[in-house]
Amino acid sequence: MEKFLQRDLGSSLLSISVLLGWLGLIFVFLRLLAISIKRILEAVFKNTNK
Repeated sequence: MEKFLQRDLGSSLLSISVLLGWLGLIFVFLRLLAISIKRILEAVFKNTNK
């Protein structure tokens, strides 16, 4: 952690923003996956109830 703080501020901020960007992309991907799984399950259970 000490080496990370000794580097210049620009590269530290760039590293943090890249990390946050990847976390955001992963969150969006998981959200879309959850919505699609929910829709598939709703369609399956709607057909079995009829």
